[in-house]
Amino acid sequence: MNAKFDLSVPLSGLALERALASQSLPASGEIASDQMTRLSASCQRIDSPIAWEFFPDDQPPGPGHPRRRWWLKARATLACRCERCLEPVIVNLSVRRGFEFFESAALADARTEQATEEEERDPDAAMVDFLAPEDSASLMALLEDELLLELPLAPKHENCQAPLTQAPPVPEKANPFAGLKDLVSGPSKGKNTL
Repeated sequence: MNAKFDLSVPLSGLALERALASQSLPASGEIASDQMTRLSASCQRIDSPIAWEFFPDDQPPGPGHPRRRWWLKARATLACRCERCLEPVIVNLSVRRGFEFFESAALADARTEQATEEEERDPDAAMVDFLAPEDSASLMALLEDELLLELPLAPKHENCQAPLTQAPPVPEKANPFAGLKDLVSGPSKGKNTL
C-alpha cells in the first residue's frame, strides 16, 4: 500500500474508483497527532502517530452488489485522565469501519434501512456507514470521527483508587464544661460555705 492518497479530499464513489484505477488506492500511512485537533482536545496526549489503512473490499461491484465497500482501519495510543485516580491512563484504540458511497442522501438512507434488515445475512452490515456527497466527508474527517467514537466514556486503570483527600487537621476546642467537674467535686463538697 502507498500513502499518496490525499486525505483531505471529499470522498465519493467515483473519486475512489478513479483513485483505485490510478493505483493511489489502496493506501496506508501515519498521521501526526497535531493533525488530529479534535482527538487531541479529547485526551491528555496522543503517544504515537496514528496508523491507518484504506482499501476496497475484495468483492468488486456487480449484480447483487452494486457498490464497492471501502474499509478504514486505524490504530492509536492515547493517554486519557483516569476517572478514578485522575492520573493518566493509556488507551489503545483500534478501528475497523466500512463505507459505501452513494450519489444522494435518499439513496444512502434507503441503503441504511435495507442493511438493517440484512444484518443476519451480512455480519459486516452493522460496521458499514452509507454516505452521500452531502456528507462531504474526507478520509481525514472519517478517521478522526471513528477514533473519537472509540474513546471510552470513562477511562479507568484496572487497579487504582480514588485520591485521598486530606482535610487539614481541626484544632481541638476547649470544652467549656471541663472545669465544672472540679468545681462540683472539689474540697468543699458537701459543706455549706454560706
